[in-house]
Amino acid sequence: MRITFIAGRYWPATGGVETLVHHVAGELAKRHDVTVVADRIDERPDERLSESIRHPPAFTPFCDGAVRVVPVELRSRHRVALAPLAAQVVPGLARFAFGPPRVPMMALYAGVVGALLSNHVRGTDVVHAWTTGFLGAAAVHAARAAGRPAVMTPFVHPGQWGDDLASRRLLRRADRVVGLLDVEREMFHAFGVPESRTDTCGVCAPPVMTGGGAALRSRYAIDAPLVVFLGVRRAYKGHDLLLSVADRVAARVPGATFAFVGPGAPLETAGIAARVLDVGPVDDEERGAWLEAADLMCLPSEHEIFPVSVLEAWSAGTPVLVSDLPPLVELMQRSGGGRTVAREPAALCDALVELLDGPQTRQRLGAAGHAFWHNGHTPAAVARCHERIYDAVLASHGARGGRG
Repeated sequence: MRITFIAGRYWPATGGVETLVHHVAGELAKRHDVTVVADRIDERPDERLSESIRHPPAFTPFCDGAVRVVPVELRSRHRVALAPLAAQVVPGLARFAFGPPRVPMMALYAGVVGALLSNHVRGTDVVHAWTTGFLGAAAVHAARAAGRPAVMTPFVHPGQWGDDLASRRLLRRADRVVGLLDVEREMFHAFGVPESRTDTCGVCAPPVMTGGGAALRSRYAIDAPLVVFLGVRRAYKGHDLLLSVADRVAARVPGATFAFVGPGAPLETAGIAARVLDVGPVDDEERGAWLEAADLMCLPSEHEIFPVSVLEAWSAGTPVLVSDLPPLVELMQRSGGGRTVAREPAALCDALVELLDGPQTRQRLGAAGHAFWHNGHTPAAVARCHERIYDAVLASHGARGGRG
């Protein structure tokens, strides 16, 4: 099977989406021909116009194992054609950028960039857009022009991105819309996507490298409970909320250490008495060591669907504490690998103290999480899930001669 992935950002950029697409592509490439077309592979933040006149410079094509990775290349003439998208940042108009005007703007982008993508999807069997918005619209446009089915994994964060009018209309045009959890499928149905054109296929993670946890604890002289935050320090991830309760937790759990692992701005620790380790970016080996050493991983996000870092923690047998967002509530109920808590300092503090004071509870949660990961959320398992989706879409697409 020839498969073309369209992604806004791809490995080696870090992040949950980037990691998921990297692992699924690599696993599928063991049996299929896989190409990834991406806007960027760097860590620079996206801007309102990064999909148009401020599009990032094209990177050099490369191979990620057996996966070919090529850039979306916008040239000067394309930027000129997309100049009307500058209305998204014009004072007085910017507030309407995600309202009805986004529909014609998305159509404009789809026509211009979809023509560029057509060179990459010609001859493919399935086009899979791991995004929504402008690039997702271009992917669907290119798939339609080539007469190929379009699958979408949109990663909708309600109230943050992906649930605007234009994106909802786009999802209704896809041949299949894939959610990470059942709560997402219910959301797609509410957007008007027929149930027959939705699927659920979870996140995956390979096992983290273990065996270094004890040495890491010794190196940092950690002999008390350790809470690890693992992720990019983006505002919605909640690292600042966890930091804000560190003193309260340490007052009730003496010696508790808080380690913040992952890229981002340095922590503001002035005035904090609790032991806080600003670890920053790490390689695969050290990430595994931190998760193995941790008594608990905490991710109190404001927006989230199915964090890869949770699976990584479970692969090491480490329990998790996450915020009580509907997708995370479903995930903890299905897995039994952790607890959810309201994004409120007092509630977060109480939940942390309860878990840090309960070693038997942590052991039970960690074991359940590990079983959940092992039985259905390794890269091999999730790749097989996508293969089943592609086979079904191709069979349906052939039977009806393509969607209009």
